[in-house]
Amino acid sequence: MTHLDFSFDNALFHFRRTGGPKEFLLKYGATYAVLYLLMSAVNLWLHWPMFAMMFNLDMMNDPVAMEAAMMGQMGRVLLGYLLMLPLGLAFWMLFEGANQRRYMRAEGFRLQLGADEWRLLVVALIWFGLFIALYLGMIIVVALPVGIIAATGSGEGAAMAGLLALVLAIAYMVFALWLAARFSPAAALTVRDRSIRFGKAWRVTKGKAWTIVGSWIVLMLIMMVVFFVFYLIFAVAMVAALMPVIGGIEDDPTAIFSAMASPGIILPGAILMVGFIFLQACWMHIFSGPAALAARADPQWADNPAIDETFV
Repeated sequence: MTHLDFSFDNALFHFRRTGGPKEFLLKYGATYAVLYLLMSAVNLWLHWPMFAMMFNLDMMNDPVAMEAAMMGQMGRVLLGYLLMLPLGLAFWMLFEGANQRRYMRAEGFRLQLGADEWRLLVVALIWFGLFIALYLGMIIVVALPVGIIAATGSGEGAAMAGLLALVLAIAYMVFALWLAARFSPAAALTVRDRSIRFGKAWRVTKGKAWTIVGSWIVLMLIMMVVFFVFYLIFAVAMVAALMPVIGGIEDDPTAIFSAMASPGIILPGAILMVGFIFLQACWMHIFSGPAALAARADPQWADNPAIDETFV
């Protein structure tokens, strides 16, 4: 397994330098897109009566009938949500397990629902609790002081409260981002040690948190540009196909729906959607690289490749 020192450069490009079989990212993104579309199809089937009503022109013009029909389908909607929740969790567990095994064990792409995935689910639940705590902390740190100042009722007090709210919100978001970076290797450590690790991430990221945050920001900016360019290309293609057809039918909803269902719109739209899902999967894998590198570069890791080389 390739040994990498922790640095900003290695953090940015960890997904390329982690070692193991090639073409992982392509297989990861393509499989993610296919299974995501299948899961979306199941979700569409479960909620089809609701979608059918939303696109029924007669019902759209009758709010009372629309509300009554939706209330009649509420049981099926709730059943759909109950079925999609475990399906969505299993989907995330499968891909997060493959993601972290690639980084921590240099494995090729494979999906399995084993011990790694169940341990990662526990880590995700801890993250969920931490996010709730951070949200409540935002209320305490920002809303309470601002509310007290605003309660004075004066215009000067309101202006001061607004300025204070802005300063406190920015400071709190920076703190939350730093805190997330400190615990970010928790999933990688859990897969690495085959045991649930969360608090241990604090030690692993000592002196590395701001490097992780910086790499996140750079990766996010790069992906925003990639997403924007990809969207722009297909948006132009869709508009170019739609404009000649839609001219003169602006007041005819049925004709507009028919025009939007034409192959010139459906095909670019489908490619755009699949492409976005593929890029989203790739971005998820790339974005988790800096935290995984912090876990890989842990000097106290007994299975670190540098230690293996020492005793060869």
